[in-house]
Amino acid sequence: MIAGFDLNDTTPRLYQTEPSGVYNSWKAHAIGRSSKTVKEFLEKNFAEGADEKSTVKLTVKSLLEVVQTGAKNIEISVLKPNNVIQNLTVDEISQYVAEIEAEKQAEAEKKKKKE
Repeated sequence: MIAGFDLNDTTPRLYQTEPSGVYNSWKAHAIGRSSKTVKEFLEKNFAEGADEKSTVKLTVKSLLEVVQTGAKNIEISVLKPNNVIQNLTVDEISQYVAEIEAEKQAEAEKKKKKE
């Protein structure tokens, strides 16, 4: 996968290339083991124009669909328009995981109350 920004308007771009030379453009994508599950999650939950925090949170949520051990086996890098790459720490990812788990728990409790 190749990620970057359009030089004219800083629009984010994401491409997947194949050994045959074929390439595809994506708004969100996953490759590798369990990528089908992650791609399906992204297709259902991706929102155009989301801010950085929401996008990282969606990324963590999608990875938690296939990673059972939480933040310790997740690595995330954020590419910004000025060519700066921010690698999130395990603690930063753990904060997202905790927030997502709290939301899931609150949703489960909400469903129980409706029953």
